[in-house]
Amino acid sequence: FVKSNSQENRTDKFDVFKNINWRYIGPGTMGGRIKDIEALETNPSVIYVAAATGGIFKTVNRGITWKPVFDKAGTSLSIGDMAISASNNNIIWAGTGESGGEQSSTSVGDGVYKSIDGGESWLCMGLEKTEHIARIAINQENPDIVLVGAAGRLWGPNSERGVYKTVDGGRSWKKVLYINENTGIADLVMDPDGKTVYASSYQHRRHAWGHFKEGPHTAIYRSKDGGDSWEKLEKGLPTGNTGRIALDIARSNPNVVYACINNKDGGVFRSENKGNSWERVNQRYKTSYWYGHIYVDPQNEDKLWVMGTSLAFSIDGGKTFSTENTASDIHVDHHVLWIDPANPELMYLGNDGGFHITYEGGENWRFIDNLPIGQYYAIALDPRDPYWIYGGLQDNGTWGVPSESNTNTGIMNEDVVYISGGDGFYPAVDPTDYTVVYGESQHGGLNLVNPITGKSKNIKPRPISKDDPYRFNWNSPLFVSPHDHNVLYFGGNKLFKTSDKGNSWEEVSPDMSKNQDKTEWKIMGLTPTFKAYATITAMGESPIQKGLIFVGTDDGNIQMTSDGGRSWYDLSDNIPMVKDRFVTRVYPSNFDSGTVYIALARYYEANDFSPYLFKSSDYGKSWISISGNLPERAVVKGFAEHPASKDVLFVGAHNGVQVSINGGENWMALKGDLPPVGIDDIKIAPNNDLVLGSYGRGIIILDDIDFMKDLTKSTLDSEAYLFSVTPASKKSFKTRRMFTDPAKFKARNPKYGALISYNLNESILEDNPEGVEYNKNLRMIILDKEGKIINEMKIPGNKGINRVNWNLRKSSNNENASRFQRREQEVEPGEYTVQLIVK
Repeated sequence: FVKSNSQENRTDKFDVFKNINWRYIGPGTMGGRIKDIEALETNPSVIYVAAATGGIFKTVNRGITWKPVFDKAGTSLSIGDMAISASNNNIIWAGTGESGGEQSSTSVGDGVYKSIDGGESWLCMGLEKTEHIARIAINQENPDIVLVGAAGRLWGPNSERGVYKTVDGGRSWKKVLYINENTGIADLVMDPDGKTVYASSYQHRRHAWGHFKEGPHTAIYRSKDGGDSWEKLEKGLPTGNTGRIALDIARSNPNVVYACINNKDGGVFRSENKGNSWERVNQRYKTSYWYGHIYVDPQNEDKLWVMGTSLAFSIDGGKTFSTENTASDIHVDHHVLWIDPANPELMYLGNDGGFHITYEGGENWRFIDNLPIGQYYAIALDPRDPYWIYGGLQDNGTWGVPSESNTNTGIMNEDVVYISGGDGFYPAVDPTDYTVVYGESQHGGLNLVNPITGKSKNIKPRPISKDDPYRFNWNSPLFVSPHDHNVLYFGGNKLFKTSDKGNSWEEVSPDMSKNQDKTEWKIMGLTPTFKAYATITAMGESPIQKGLIFVGTDDGNIQMTSDGGRSWYDLSDNIPMVKDRFVTRVYPSNFDSGTVYIALARYYEANDFSPYLFKSSDYGKSWISISGNLPERAVVKGFAEHPASKDVLFVGAHNGVQVSINGGENWMALKGDLPPVGIDDIKIAPNNDLVLGSYGRGIIILDDIDFMKDLTKSTLDSEAYLFSVTPASKKSFKTRRMFTDPAKFKARNPKYGALISYNLNESILEDNPEGVEYNKNLRMIILDKEGKIINEMKIPGNKGINRVNWNLRKSSNNENASRFQRREQEVEPGEYTVQLIVK
């Protein structure tokens, strides 16, 4: 019995998905990019780790267990820097927006945040338009005095760059150093005296086709009055176009200051008079747009560390450096180092591969592999039951992970399978043979891999003529044809096809891009470093009509073939939007051959984070926008249709997931306990799991979304509604470990049994003033085929969609029965009825 009382639409007034829980399966094997590490000097076991695009994690036991503490703070999980007050360790500041050379929209932040309870809660303190925060410095004596170095926008000019100062704990700010709208701050360090402050400016700009990394306005500035006024330092420093500058002060002797400078005459510079004059002590080691820090040993002014591809250290004040016996057995690309002031042998290191600890001054490092902060570009699913997810990660290759295990511990790192190296991007799997997996690295590096044997073969297409070279994007799309599992399509500047697993390739298109000559193109009037460009970035084949393929490029072209590539039609002018754009996703519909969805972005070229999502129902001849009420800033990266309803659509953006139940007319945030992490890819598994490839928090799964096919205005407006239930299967589990190790990464399996979903339009908690979760007026019963009640369950009465599991067991209602008699018994396979009782 289900009460039904149609009411005025409420879906726009309430988050119906607030009670939804996702499964975070990581894994932790490959870590992910770390941008900052802070620990308590009074207790180094308490550590805060800032993942580049995964938020902030806290441990109180030196990495044995972790807790995400920033998930509910704001609209971005990208962190540029953190700082802990020396006078009050409960005060922590976090600046959002990664300030390195990151090229993803996910790296954008929404201001600076402050916690006064050790990271348990956060309050936004402003500076929302800075977008990228490089450094935060807190006065050691007065925690209300804080300086923030804002890098500003990566893809365009803005006046919110520079150094900001607050003297009232963030209630008000004053911009105390500003160079120009194109030059922000890369580094900022404060002398223990609280008055002497150094800042390095940095002029750079990123576009899809180029990156300007070294500018004439990059320099070092100093303040002697706590940041109120500044002077440019020049004596002994290089001139001309300069890249990123890293700074640090010798804690044991604050007169000594180091700068690592990326310039043709750059290197490591040392000042022994607080920056009045500088001497270059080493010309080999420099920063880059990707690496931007130098660290001085707190007890030894002559010992320093430079972050880079390798971890380099000097014990003679920077004159000579060594990389021997230093992080040689761990991931490269080092970003941040925390050195214990009381014991410099203890150090915490963050790089593109995660978090590491040394107790021996850098001679040996331990990789902490239980942080699920992987940055997935794209994912693919194989045909097994349970299915596996393959995904390519930023600087961490391509891996496969099962969606569940048959053990008591769930999914662990030891279940993960390595596919291929480099930066991992689009994977693909033969839908008839899970031993055929394609893994990709940057610029078209393509491998055919057997995940069982590990056998791998490079199958990248090679140009026929040197006069007609191929171009591949940093992230080149590929897919197995839904009509022929032997056919793989791969996108470069042309569309390539192989029917024999890469042994031979054929060109099935001309150059799909505009292929403009960019040699004379400028950024801010100067010549940049050019990037791979004029290439295919998204494509797809209709699952209904063989040979109907749509292709999109990074320079805005959209083209179609209906005959497998023999003829092509340019649809670029049909899209009702400006041409400075690039295509992020192409998705031919599962329901109609003439229907196709396309997502485009403009943040690269116009610093525009608006969502651009279009639908065509006539093979691309005309398009309508279905961006609707998507958030104002939501760059669309992932897209999917519900397999049983053409009206239920999913969008993955740089700050979460949106769902539409009316074909894109309106959208709702699909949150639950999902933080605002970037979702670069979405796939729906054969068992109807919604699988997310997140850019910062690994693989995330919403189990069994079959019920969502029934999401309509009517079902959500009903006072109560019980959704259809997917058939459940009996499973057996084996014991993998007798004893659990809390330091081991473990992701939970799906809950056992039948997953039952229901919606309540009002909270059924009126009789529970203490907020007790269950209420006697709300029950769920299970009946067998004869109509006999075999189980009665207490269930949540929260407003919105709730989900519970029946564990496929019957229970005894005899309160006087013995424990043995009351023990639940598993039911036999068959048909059972679920009833939702609302009084």
